[in-house]
Amino acid sequence: MTTPRLDDLPVRPRKQRLRRRLKEVPVLPSMVTLANLFFGFLAMAKVADALRMTAPGASFAAVLPFFETAAVLVFVAMVCDALDGRVARMTGQTSNFGAQLDSLADMVTFGLVPAFIAKVLVDWHAQADANMLLPVGPKLFYAAAAVYVLGAAMRLARFNVETGADEEDHREFKGLPSPAAAAVVCALIAMFCTRGSESAELGHWLLAPAHYDRIVQAMPIVLVSLGLLMISRVPYPHAVFALAKGRRSMPFLVAAVLIVAVAAIEWQLALVTLTLGYVTWGVLLGLARLLFRRGGGPDDDVEVDADRAAPARPTPSRN
Repeated sequence: MTTPRLDDLPVRPRKQRLRRRLKEVPVLPSMVTLANLFFGFLAMAKVADALRMTAPGASFAAVLPFFETAAVLVFVAMVCDALDGRVARMTGQTSNFGAQLDSLADMVTFGLVPAFIAKVLVDWHAQADANMLLPVGPKLFYAAAAVYVLGAAMRLARFNVETGADEEDHREFKGLPSPAAAAVVCALIAMFCTRGSESAELGHWLLAPAHYDRIVQAMPIVLVSLGLLMISRVPYPHAVFALAKGRRSMPFLVAAVLIVAVAAIEWQLALVTLTLGYVTWGVLLGLARLLFRRGGGPDDDVEVDADRAAPARPTPSRN
């Protein structure tokens, strides 16, 4: 009995690995999305510079410009986030790559950055020095910031799964959008930075110094509440569609003019009013639908399990 030679043994064909290579990417909308990510990173770097350049226990007045600049940079990133999808549609460069890049940028800019800035602000005022506004509880502050970050991650993942490329899918959001949550945090921080400013006459007329302190004291609760609202099913209308589509009443126009006038005088107060008003708008809308909802009919929306739905919806093409 002879042993078969190696050449005589049957050769099993190797399984070819499926490799998907990205050959082309949309340049212009991707640059706008990367600008969103850049400004978010720059905001975080400004707060890190504040920690590096000051001694432990320093007064908050020494680092106030860093925090105010960081809040402004997040709002600049929001402008880029609002433009990248429109630039992609105008130039005909929508792609799956752009959608994934947009989600990653949003996770950093509107998830990690606001939580980091708020966490440092709270820690700064939870020390045994002149900044003391909160009892020292680092674990609670870590937990509050973590709830916000995790809520933003789950919110963006659910948005990618449930939302298609149709324009109708972007008229209303299920859960608080992550840019709106970041706007609330940064608007409150910018408002707190005007506590000792002489130019914020309108804010000082409306708010006492103790009210400014309440902003920092309530920040952990705000972070937790925003994190839970992001993963909730509370309906939030798209602000652009709500304002641009259709006609509005005269009182609505008067209110818009007053908000613009307040923004020209003190933009921090206007941002706090707009962002908190938007959050309250969604909560009230959800409560109204819950209270006045009647028996399901043929016109009611039917939710379909994304894992069982066929065929699968295309990846959202916000960029």
